[in-house]
Amino acid sequence: MTEKNELSLSFVVCLLLGFPNPCLGTGKECCSSILLDSDLAVHKIQGDKLGFYSQLGYYGARPAYRQQGGEFFIFYYEEEQHWIDSRYFYGASLFSKLVNEMDGYCLDDHNNWSFYNGSDLMYSEVLTSNCSKIEDVCCKELRISSANSEVIIDKEPYYNNQSKDSLGDYKAIGMTNGRFVYQKDNLDSFLEYGTKHWTVSSGVGQNTGHIIHQGGSVCPEHIEKEW
Repeated sequence: MTEKNELSLSFVVCLLLGFPNPCLGTGKECCSSILLDSDLAVHKIQGDKLGFYSQLGYYGARPAYRQQGGEFFIFYYEEEQHWIDSRYFYGASLFSKLVNEMDGYCLDDHNNWSFYNGSDLMYSEVLTSNCSKIEDVCCKELRISSANSEVIIDKEPYYNNQSKDSLGDYKAIGMTNGRFVYQKDNLDSFLEYGTKHWTVSSGVGQNTGHIIHQGGSVCPEHIEKEW
């Protein structure tokens, strides 16, 4: 067997074993956990696509990612040589709302992100992807409180009973939509990120609740106003 044949055979065996990194000869390790984040303005439009992602195999000869506890994917789209999101599966470019206009091997090599604002793709310098794990960024335990919890206006409480009962201490019990979902003291009170908003409700998966923040963030404790 010639040297050329030996190299060809090694490449084929490498592909069959499912190890694209050595085959491509990059020798580069990419992050297994990615945080895709931005400011409130982007969250209000494309917040459901942000959050934490975990590597789920490879696509386009690069690592590919799925939203933790969510339904979105991020992968390298070879046809246009950039990274995009998809709600459906790797390779589906229709209805993509996020684009990282770069062809690096790792998603976090360079941030050149644009998002669909309803009519056009708009570049955003605050839309970024970086190596992060949720337990290193977001609190697993938090307290929801308000200085107005005991306020009375015209003989009526500022908060109704359901909203007031939603205040208290919460602990992370899992993940949905790339973020922690929290529960209050084993009661039927949950804090989770739904469709572009954080909400406290009586059940996971509800679109309305007793306390709401439109737009939200990746970590609820990072929100300062507009609850």
